[in-house]
Amino acid sequence: MKPTTRSLIRYRGEECLNCGTPLDAEDKYCHQCGQLNSTKQLALKDFFGEFFSNLFSYDSRIWRTIKQLLFKPGFVSKEFIKGKRLSYANPFRFFLSVCIVFFLMIQAQEFFELFTDSVVENTKAKNQEADIDVGNGLFSVKLDDTNNNEPLTEEQLKEIENQPYVGKMVAQQIREQQNIQAQTDSIVSEATKDHKETELTPVTQAQLDSLSSTERFFKQVNYYESYTEKHKIADPETALRKMGHDNTKWNQSLYEKMVLMESISRDPTILVDIILPKLPIFLFLFTPVLTLFLWLLYARRDFTYMEHLVFAFNVFTFVFLSMILLFLVKWITFGYINLAQFFFWFIGPFYFYKSMRNFYGQRRIKTILKFLLVSFIFVIGLITGVSLLLLVGIALY
Repeated sequence: MKPTTRSLIRYRGEECLNCGTPLDAEDKYCHQCGQLNSTKQLALKDFFGEFFSNLFSYDSRIWRTIKQLLFKPGFVSKEFIKGKRLSYANPFRFFLSVCIVFFLMIQAQEFFELFTDSVVENTKAKNQEADIDVGNGLFSVKLDDTNNNEPLTEEQLKEIENQPYVGKMVAQQIREQQNIQAQTDSIVSEATKDHKETELTPVTQAQLDSLSSTERFFKQVNYYESYTEKHKIADPETALRKMGHDNTKWNQSLYEKMVLMESISRDPTILVDIILPKLPIFLFLFTPVLTLFLWLLYARRDFTYMEHLVFAFNVFTFVFLSMILLFLVKWITFGYINLAQFFFWFIGPFYFYKSMRNFYGQRRIKTILKFLLVSFIFVIGLITGVSLLLLVGIALY
């Protein structure tokens, strides 16, 4: 590589301009702080040259890390703890960076929805009952329950398929969602049959005020839940006025939560919209806990806690990198290709097993047993974490 002008030997000084360390003419960089040994005045060419040099140097580390993470399970972690830390991105910083990109892609889903909505509006011009709502872009596409009282006929679906560009994708997803909706409606109808046959007994504000705080809360929750299920009123102010309850912030908030719970009972995919944006935070906080189990599980091996932590962060970074790729594939194919379930049931577990085997270097049987044990612990932690995320998410939704 051709040396830059500032690095030429005639510009080298006898001491570092940054830290004052004595230098020789042969010293291209300061051995104390790493700054380039040059007394040349900074020119525009030099400034941009150093900028792009540093940029491409860091960029090459990023791409090298991504490539090895995706196709060589456990390799980056093994190389990093061996001391090759300038060859790869810092695992903790890289995990946070990937999580930020993942979060931004979730937000960018709104733009994808705008495009999908335009396709749907064109379809609705010929099929008034059809409506599409692309939930989080990765897991859900559903029919609009408020406008679609009757499922589309096969003739109508054939007509949708003939629409240009994404007609086949829209028709296929309508078919899938109609099947899901039919099953959901059957379950909900059976579960609420007895409740609907019972007349809803009004609960006045005066009755609620006469109860203790705990009794009032549960009474109010039960009544609002029954009221939303029976009357389907989404606006809290309208519902509170019809019930004769005070239009307070507390009553509005509680009623909104019951509306949300009613929506979830009809469409469980809403849970994904609540959980997915908070998943990076949960995994970041859960990683040290999982690392503790890895440290105990491999207590006889010569690995420190921080080395286990590097391994865990790299595995979760792979998860989010893969989810980003799944997003991109779904967007590029307009939702026609969705590999999320295949990834989480097959690719993800296999990658975790191979990472453990390559990183810790134990025999296959022993690695499989430890993989199953760690997976069990992870599932328990995930269920606990998701439950907490749901409580927090519903409270803040």
